[in-house]
Amino acid sequence: MNLLFRCSPNNILVIVFSIFTSFSAASDRIIDSPNFILILLDDYGWSSLSETMDKNYPDAKSDFYQTPNMNKILERGIRFSNGYASSPVCSPTRYSIQFGKDPASLGRTRGLGPNNADHDRVAIPQILKGADSNYVTAHFGKWHIDADPSRYGYDEHHGESGNRAGGFDTGKNNRQWVGYAADDPKLVNKLTADTIDFMERALGSGKPFFVQLSHYAVHSDIVYSEDAYDRVGKRKKGSLHRNQGYAAMVDDLDLSIGDLLDAYDRLDLRENTYLILVSDNGGMPVLPQKVNLGKPYKPGLNYPLVRGKWDVMEGGIRIPFALMGPSITANSQSDTPVVTHDLLPTVADLANANKYTPEDIDGGSLKKLFLELNASVDRNFDALIFHYPHYNRVGMNEPHSAIRLGDHKLVNFPVSKRSLLFNIKNDPGEQKDLSDQLPDLVTKLQEKLSNFLESVDAENPEDAYNWKTTGKSGEVRTKFFERYKQ
Repeated sequence: MNLLFRCSPNNILVIVFSIFTSFSAASDRIIDSPNFILILLDDYGWSSLSETMDKNYPDAKSDFYQTPNMNKILERGIRFSNGYASSPVCSPTRYSIQFGKDPASLGRTRGLGPNNADHDRVAIPQILKGADSNYVTAHFGKWHIDADPSRYGYDEHHGESGNRAGGFDTGKNNRQWVGYAADDPKLVNKLTADTIDFMERALGSGKPFFVQLSHYAVHSDIVYSEDAYDRVGKRKKGSLHRNQGYAAMVDDLDLSIGDLLDAYDRLDLRENTYLILVSDNGGMPVLPQKVNLGKPYKPGLNYPLVRGKWDVMEGGIRIPFALMGPSITANSQSDTPVVTHDLLPTVADLANANKYTPEDIDGGSLKKLFLELNASVDRNFDALIFHYPHYNRVGMNEPHSAIRLGDHKLVNFPVSKRSLLFNIKNDPGEQKDLSDQLPDLVTKLQEKLSNFLESVDAENPEDAYNWKTTGKSGEVRTKFFERYKQ
């Protein structure tokens, strides 16, 4: 199967942050036109590595999956303990990465239904090529944006690929959740080989590169190699993570990332290439997928976080988020909240391409965090917004939005006319609702959230395509509040 397309020099989208433009922490040396490698995982949970994303919570890791190669990225670079996906579902986050915009302001808050996004925007490849026309760019794997990658300057890509290219088939539920073996599960080996080949050719031609490797793993269907399945079967299952097929899929994914890291070292990219690891949203809350209607899980697969994919509770939006490369202190940690639409301005900043960045982006550069670990990020809006105005029976099953400002996060349910308030620094598991104790803060955050959504003309629950069907015109209420009895 040949998925590779070649495009005009105007097309760029590669997530292997190999930065040719950066600075050195030791000497403030400028790297002209650095390389970038961006690895985008699919549905990968914050606590599903075998190393914690937050050293303050050493047990927040898998008790079954083994991820030695992804762990190396954390050990060789900076981990962002409060790293967020822009959305609790995949397609909106992928738009946000490319355009540096919040999904609510883009008009893309779900992967299904009408797409209101403005596709006439500038993406990462175009910004890099504006600063240095020698950049070559590529995107391999899951795209999930309703426009061809070449439109945004990607020179090489796999087209407008979606879940099905990675083996997703909702019509065969037994295969989807029980799993099956394949020679190249989730195309992890092909995607990695295409990425390495692209890097080698770019280096051979003396050109800086940006490559985004967007894995189909670990989205369903559960697909694994026979070797991984046998290897995992010899391990003791955890009390939280127990699915052998899923663990084998994680093994295959991690081994492929190990191949990429080996190429990174073999090609001597440490001095001029940034590599970034993120996920498009939080992990599955349970396996197999269940109609849940918001009822509490005991516990969910993203424990200690609550909920998972489809919901803006921490389990649905907090993700593995790490970066390694020149000027990055090994095994460092920043607790500053960061989000995937910060990646575009970060790449632009590292490549000295800020003047080519649109003024209306919502993200901010993370560059200064490399030296000041807990500095703030400068964005046009001083809080992070997460907006999911939809009904979803396998998730919360009621429209909801969240705002995080400093240590506090408010989750608003407009249909139920109720808000929950948490101190995320002290309570990342969102166990204690503080709304009754801090009513003034609730009012402040409600107003900030409402004002932002109104300012970007965000989609309202009544505008969502399933408001009248699944939501029965607002009659349906989530069962999530059983967790927080009033």
